[in-house]
Amino acid sequence: MHTDLEYDDPVAKEIIDLHVFFEDWFRGDCKNTDNVFKKRLMSRIDLDFYMVMPNGESFYGEQFWPEMRKAHGSNPKFQISLRNFARKLQIGRKTFVANYEEWQKDALNTKPANNGRVSTAVFVTDSSAPNGVKWVHIHETWLPAKLVKSEPFDW
Repeated sequence: MHTDLEYDDPVAKEIIDLHVFFEDWFRGDCKNTDNVFKKRLMSRIDLDFYMVMPNGESFYGEQFWPEMRKAHGSNPKFQISLRNFARKLQIGRKTFVANYEEWQKDALNTKPANNGRVSTAVFVTDSSAPNGVKWVHIHETWLPAKLVKSEPFDW
């Protein structure tokens, strides 16, 4: 995992930790057990989780979990670089909105396999979550192709 995000912020730490799980899961670097899946993914995600992918497809968490579970070890060279944690906005006491870029290298199920997206994520505080916040919503948008093509993907 490559990142320019700082670990001293619980929201940034949550973003990093979840993406480390994605790398480990897709590469098969962690065990494919119910315990690992629940501890490293499900404990971080709110029951009402909703996601919009960069291509416009959207789904609720319960639609996503079976597909994610089947993807263990499906992409042995997959890498993520997190960059440009642009802002964290606190709304009231319990809600946070964060923006960051997610760059993917050797993503077999994405065209192109080396790609980048900007993500806007909504979190709610939850003391039962590993970093004290849970993912409620994420919306990803493709970064401009010209920008992505200029990236060497050598991290």
